[in-house]
Amino acid sequence: MKKLFTTLTVFAAISLSAQNLLTNPSFESDLTGWSAGPTASYTLPTVVSGGSQDGDKHVAYNSPSATTGFYQNVPVTAGQSYEINFWYKASGDDEDARIWSIFRDAGGAAVYTTDDASTDEFRTLNLYLPTVSEWTLHTAVMPAGTGAVSLDVAFRAYTGGTVTFDNIKAGVEGTMSVSDINDFSNGVKMNTVVTNKLTLQLPERATVNIYTMEGKLVSSNRVDNGGSVETSSLPKGVYVVKVTNGYATTTQKIVKK
Repeated sequence: MKKLFTTLTVFAAISLSAQNLLTNPSFESDLTGWSAGPTASYTLPTVVSGGSQDGDKHVAYNSPSATTGFYQNVPVTAGQSYEINFWYKASGDDEDARIWSIFRDAGGAAVYTTDDASTDEFRTLNLYLPTVSEWTLHTAVMPAGTGAVSLDVAFRAYTGGTVTFDNIKAGVEGTMSVSDINDFSNGVKMNTVVTNKLTLQLPERATVNIYTMEGKLVSSNRVDNGGSVETSSLPKGVYVVKVTNGYATTTQKIVKK
């Protein structure tokens, strides 16, 4: 049977810098690039395989006995606004996790951009992450103040709660252009008529979900470029395929023969 490969269209996208400043943002290399802290008593989270926002690895703190956290320091330019964007789940009493990031000067001292640190979106003293049972996207934006040369992209977990993190990104606000988003869409191709396999061309490893026309999820897989998804057990009919890298998503209809 002839297989027709087609380019997908953009279904949804989250705006963020195309050049993520972080190393190993989705923990594919476990905790490479991340450190416990910045407080000396903090410990690194546990790497968990499966059940992640992108279907592979994520990190978790499960009922820590004391306040703890992890971070990664990245370079910044004073005067530019930066966005931190991440997925999380949290359970407990609504005071179990928060973003705890801060700009620093060349000497390592904190650089606040507000007179009251409690209104600093990157290190608020009042705003905990809400308790959520499903993967939820959280975004915070702050300008780098005078003298700032780096940013601690940092997170805290608190006694007795459970919190998980995945797909963390940090970069200059608003620098992802439409063409950057389209690069992902244009790089995803698949055969639109299938029998036993749905074969994909991908710009990067991605999650491939297949839905019925009624919206029921019938297949979910992490797929590498040139990989395929088994479709032999699907009844004949029309399905919707969504491919996502965690931030941009493309969608396409396929026909199962």
